[in-house]
Amino acid sequence: MDDSQRRRLAAIMVLDVVAFSRMMAGDERGTLARVLELQRGIVAPFVAQHEGRIVKLMGDGVLAEFASVTSAVECARAIQQAMERDAGTPPMRLRIGINLGEVIVEGDDIFGDGVNVAARLEGLAEPGGVALSKTAYEQVKGQSAFGFADTGLHSVKNIPEPVRVFQLRPAGAGRRRLRIATRRNGMLAGFVLALAVSLVGALTWRDRAGGTTTMDLQARLVAADSKPSVAVLPFENLSQDPEQAYFSDGIAQNLITDLSKVSGLLVIARNTSFSFRDHQADAPTIGRELGVRYVVDGSVQKLGGTVRINASLTDTGTGYQVWAGKMDRPFEDLFALQDEVAAGIIDALHLELTNEERRRLSKRYTNSLEAYDLYLRAWEEIWRFNEDSRLLSQVYLRRALEVDPKFALARAILATSYTNRNGVTIRANEDSLDIAYRLAQEAVQDDPDLPAIHGALGIVHMFRREFDAADAAFERAIELDPNYADAYAMQAWNWNYAGDPEKAQAGFDYALKLNPRPPFPYLNAMAEVQFSLGHYDKSLELNLEALRRNPAALRQHLFVAAAYAETGRLADAEWEVQEVMVLQPELTLRALEFIAPFRDREVSDRLTEALRRAGLPE
Repeated sequence: MDDSQRRRLAAIMVLDVVAFSRMMAGDERGTLARVLELQRGIVAPFVAQHEGRIVKLMGDGVLAEFASVTSAVECARAIQQAMERDAGTPPMRLRIGINLGEVIVEGDDIFGDGVNVAARLEGLAEPGGVALSKTAYEQVKGQSAFGFADTGLHSVKNIPEPVRVFQLRPAGAGRRRLRIATRRNGMLAGFVLALAVSLVGALTWRDRAGGTTTMDLQARLVAADSKPSVAVLPFENLSQDPEQAYFSDGIAQNLITDLSKVSGLLVIARNTSFSFRDHQADAPTIGRELGVRYVVDGSVQKLGGTVRINASLTDTGTGYQVWAGKMDRPFEDLFALQDEVAAGIIDALHLELTNEERRRLSKRYTNSLEAYDLYLRAWEEIWRFNEDSRLLSQVYLRRALEVDPKFALARAILATSYTNRNGVTIRANEDSLDIAYRLAQEAVQDDPDLPAIHGALGIVHMFRREFDAADAAFERAIELDPNYADAYAMQAWNWNYAGDPEKAQAGFDYALKLNPRPPFPYLNAMAEVQFSLGHYDKSLELNLEALRRNPAALRQHLFVAAAYAETGRLADAEWEVQEVMVLQPELTLRALEFIAPFRDREVSDRLTEALRRAGLPE
């Protein structure tokens, strides 16, 4: 071996397209274009997100390496899930092989038996599946996020010894799930992204946590009761293709966004209004449950090159329709069609708009229908509330920005997605915040009036302990969108970290006015407020409800453990810390300074000491 070569251990992933030759025979140009899009638009971003490196592209395949088998398996699973949701026509399926072995490094290339075994494993993987060698399996077999099936020994070409192969299965298949799943039911969810993009009480003086007073917060609640209130329900997808549901949801969400810009209207957040999907409740029932005067519902149908939207505004007190519209337009007139729906509702409610509100309502975020469609697809992933979907949303958003580099809203939402990196190390989290900050600053240059940009900046400032800057960012987001429920919630969370949990507790009242069915992240932040106040039983109640929704939520396990320790239930506290170590074995007490950046040392010391007693390592 010459001086340019060296050996090292690596986790190797080899990916290949199933039936590539047959697809090429049927449509050579189209197949090559799809494979290139797969490599650049899906595989490359997921590899980067999982801290891997693409060694080379190989026609219909990819060779990549990772620092750990865990990262390689997480990446492979994310890629296959993305392909399952968007396989195209005809469907394109992948096989993936993963091996942990020694490789020979020559420049940027790697080769040797370690690579050869991974390539043979790829051929043994099921279509749409992932196959691991025994050496790779040994590194991840104890992780609750993965399930495996042992398919025995296989003889493979050019490898002298048979290879034992393990096929990746859904978590829990053939092995135990996280212990928490047996104690609490719930579904996996994201954390900060849902707060950031969906993104008042006792004292009355202005304090170090920001300029808003609790008197201001109480006045805001009183004023809200005098406004007409509306909930926009998910629009029904009448297209023949059920995969178009993302499009009809996007139309309804865009309507929520437009109506939210009107200061004279109180608009219920999507998280709450969309909870009525598939419910048979009538408008009066929904009005009573949500405390709103009006309900908007409708349907969307894509027919060839046209779009049809039916929408109606119903008075929940009487059950009568106040306004209804049926509109057909060519698909290229989609933006004008959406504007027409919003204008019809605003006119029916006799709302007076300021000149600034008219300007914001008339703004187009992009003139590209292709970029807008990718943006809507990203939102569909965002609302799945899990890590793999967060990463896939980034793929769609980056593709949207390739189509329209000036699509500031897509860049803003991409920025918020990076605030959700709940990494093992402080450095990993800081890197993600740096990316979020850079993206938000770029978006500000194109459009400084996007609420989501300021929401993202607020989160970055908050976790950097720049509490005054965070408060100013959230205030600007609220000024631009007076119905931005998540901005109110994030601002309240920031007040808690800044040292005023009483004000934070009051601040959540208005967020819940706009979002009365609190999503998982609200429960988390409100539980932290109760911990700061020393209300450990209430903190436990909120966090246990959050864990029922997301059993793998790291922050919740930490605060539950601390609350148990503070109330003398040390055995329960130790059990929760064991769950934390299953989720992130490398976590230490030092990471708390990022995970929970309390300004008040009394609160942070209380949290640290409680978790130390519970067994979290130094």
